[in-house]
Amino acid sequence: MRIKETLLPGKIRLPRNIFLPILVLAVMITLYLTYGYFMTDMDEISKEIDILITKNQTISVIQNSTGIVLYNGTNDEEAIRVAVGSIDKGVILFEQGSYNVASAIKLKSDITVIGKDTSIIGYRIFKISDASNVTIKGFDLSNPDETYVRHSGTKSIVEITNSDNCYILDNTFRNFGDYGLYLSTLSPIHHNTYITIKGNQFLDYGYAGLMIGKQASQIFVDDNLFRDINTRKINPNAYGVALAKGSSTYSYSEYIYIRNNTIENNPMWEGIDSHGANHVYILDNTVTECRIPISVAQINSDNQYPEPVHNITIKGNYVKGNMSAAKQDSGIYVLGGRGPGGTIQPYRDVTVSDNTVVDVNNWLHSNDGGIVLMNVDSAQVYNNNISNVGGIGINLAATNNVQVYNNDIKNIVMISKPIYSVSVSNVKNNYIIDIRDNIIDLKENYIYYDADYTFAK
Repeated sequence: MRIKETLLPGKIRLPRNIFLPILVLAVMITLYLTYGYFMTDMDEISKEIDILITKNQTISVIQNSTGIVLYNGTNDEEAIRVAVGSIDKGVILFEQGSYNVASAIKLKSDITVIGKDTSIIGYRIFKISDASNVTIKGFDLSNPDETYVRHSGTKSIVEITNSDNCYILDNTFRNFGDYGLYLSTLSPIHHNTYITIKGNQFLDYGYAGLMIGKQASQIFVDDNLFRDINTRKINPNAYGVALAKGSSTYSYSEYIYIRNNTIENNPMWEGIDSHGANHVYILDNTVTECRIPISVAQINSDNQYPEPVHNITIKGNYVKGNMSAAKQDSGIYVLGGRGPGGTIQPYRDVTVSDNTVVDVNNWLHSNDGGIVLMNVDSAQVYNNNISNVGGIGINLAATNNVQVYNNDIKNIVMISKPIYSVSVSNVKNNYIIDIRDNIIDLKENYIYYDADYTFAK
């Protein structure tokens, strides 16, 4: 930008023969400082790189920080294994190129692998097992198939088992049939803790972008994109983010943070799914055109429910369905467990607030709604905006100790039976359900009670 010079009365201008040397000196100082800054930065980067992997057409070359060549050949997988095995800790940088691996490469503790315009092709690429302080950053990772195939097992492009303080950052996972990233639990003594999954893209795949297995804790899933999930419809279900089923043998996962993610286009199943975990925080995500946008339920694989799951917060999410879809489920589900003989294990301590739910047509009429709570004890549902959904705005079935307030519910659409802004059903004995201060555009049938109204407070 050019600044116009203005002479003001009473101001003293420096003579040109003084001003020019001062200007030159200032420029030289600026250049020196700038050069020093970038030189320092480059020195820091060069010091950080312990192993360099380069690819020239078919030849992979491995060099250490002193320039010694550790490998020179055509086997990409062997080259990467040499690189990983040559240091006890440090940073491995992959330069631009495409690499192929046939079996997972195990990363040790205190290892960082960074891709710079790097693609790696394989059904299983990296495995982190019994390790700490491992980072995978900046890769394009995909299966070798031209298109993904049907889900058939537990193959994952990246697998983390019994590890802690791991970071999966800014990678692209694409074209896989099973899992992109799997936090697996192979034994009751295994735990995954403090795992950060941030800034990744999971694109055009068949089953689960991220599967969080049992006994995981302090898992941070932030700012990722999940797009075009099972669009070929070769699997009966598929997920953006999923938390695996619990069991009586393993403890539930806990302190799971799913925040600021975008999940788009899953015509067959769920955007965000939890089958059983405590202290789950689903915050500020955008979920669009998924058959089941957000579902939290207690489902144990052995049908045993020794304790209720508890503490779920679903807040600030934007959920947009597809009213023209053949099968579009409810916007947000929270469902308690069902044990042997029809016994109920309620989900406890639930907050659903500040969400926007639009264009959800609810084809499952028995438990439909923009927001559905079923078999839940102790919940707050407030400050939600619900519009253009089929059947019911907020559906409370077999719930107790629930407060529903300050919600804006409008434009409920009739699918196959009468419409209601709020529905209360299947309650037993005394119950407390507080419905107040909501904005509702229905003048009749705005609250439906299939229960004894006198017990409601």
